[in-house]
Amino acid sequence: MVSVSYSHRLLCDADFILWLSTQQGKETILSYLMHIKSSSEYCKREHNLILKKEAELCKDKLDSKYLGGAFKVIEEPELLDKYEEKITKNIIFGINLTDDPPFKCYLFTSPEKQREYESNKHYQGITNLQIVSGEKAINVIKGFFSAFNSARETER
Repeated sequence: MVSVSYSHRLLCDADFILWLSTQQGKETILSYLMHIKSSSEYCKREHNLILKKEAELCKDKLDSKYLGGAFKVIEEPELLDKYEEKITKNIIFGINLTDDPPFKCYLFTSPEKQREYESNKHYQGITNLQIVSGEKAINVIKGFFSAFNSARETER
């Protein structure tokens, strides 16, 4: 099985999934995410994450089996209980993910929500979590998939 040391973990919110569901080629991107999730050296099957409450917000736009193939859907950890805003919860959770290798995380959202994330007080001064949206997020996914493909070709 291919194992790749990706530079960042991936966390996404419902807004990214809703945005992705309107894009041409979404099936290909979801397939890429599935390969990334299963090939992570540090976090096999838990490399790409989405909080369960976020996943529930997009179940009408994307079948849960596709979402579950691309992202591990997880319950909110207790550390998020004291926060109410979903953007704050995603930021805090993303920061928490950087405690373990690879010590960096991309948080994918929609282009419309990126500014809200970046202006959130919990995000100020944070360098190991990056908010990424739209085509830039797609390019990150394609770059990670390219690393997967290279590793797969090397193993053959």
